[in-house]
Amino acid sequence: MKEQVAASRVGTARATAWLRHIPIETMVFSCLALTTLGVLAVGLPMPSPMLQVVLLGVLVAVLGLPHGALDPLIARRAGVWRTPLGFAAFNTVYIVVVVGVVLLWLVAPVLSLVAFLIVSALHFGSDWNADRGVWLRFLAGFGLLSVPAFSHPDQVGAAYVVLAGAGGATVAGVQAELAPLALAGLLVAAVAAVRHRPHESVEIVLTSVLALACEPLLFFLVYFCALHSFRHLRTGFAEERGGGRLPTLIVVVYTVAPILAVGALLFVISPGGVIPEQILQVVFIGLAGLTVPHMIVVTHEKRHHKKLIALPG
Repeated sequence: MKEQVAASRVGTARATAWLRHIPIETMVFSCLALTTLGVLAVGLPMPSPMLQVVLLGVLVAVLGLPHGALDPLIARRAGVWRTPLGFAAFNTVYIVVVVGVVLLWLVAPVLSLVAFLIVSALHFGSDWNADRGVWLRFLAGFGLLSVPAFSHPDQVGAAYVVLAGAGGATVAGVQAELAPLALAGLLVAAVAAVRHRPHESVEIVLTSVLALACEPLLFFLVYFCALHSFRHLRTGFAEERGGGRLPTLIVVVYTVAPILAVGALLFVISPGGVIPEQILQVVFIGLAGLTVPHMIVVTHEKRHHKKLIALPG
């Protein structure tokens, strides 16, 4: 009897220790994903397309922008700037890149859409197997973005047309054709992660099921806000631990400023009232503009970190 109690306590202790190693964003995303799938399974109604677009705009602003708002602090850790003048120069270049990406989208929307999907695949795929080859991360990210085009081709095609004109439908069609291979890439990424980071395998599987089952905007909303942004925010604040109020201040300022700018833009272009297509354009073209400099900063910081590790002593 005593041996059974002792074994039970050991098992409980191991389970508790295992749970402590699971990131909080994994648990939040898993609970939200399973709840969403449960609602779908019992046939309860999902939010209307209009409400999904509005929710996407609001939650991306509130939860998505803050994880990119840490870029100035990431750049400081990487030695990009050290002085107030350097800080001003960093922000100037950052804004120029954002504006350049948006202008390029207006001039060449289809090319910009394809480039955005490729860059986003690399970026989102880095949520998993971060220490593995870039090809594996790209496979996961490409799968994440392509599976919805297979499961909901009409909705993805319509969204791409809003973002890039008639050529967007062709991009969605190509993605739909490649989706079975993309789904296989997600499964490869899940298998690669299962040994050292089993929680990432769970995330990949749930993401794949969500992408197949949910409407594209709802899928992206759950993944982007509950997992991707949450993970980057948690990691960013952890790396800035001990930095006082500066990290929080920068996140607040760099979140509020784009929201105010977007609000002013929407008021100017649609004084009579905002329509869903305009929200969709602002959200995704805005994300494209912010993703490019964000990727540049994050990539530079990773290379800087590797150089520091390689230094002798």
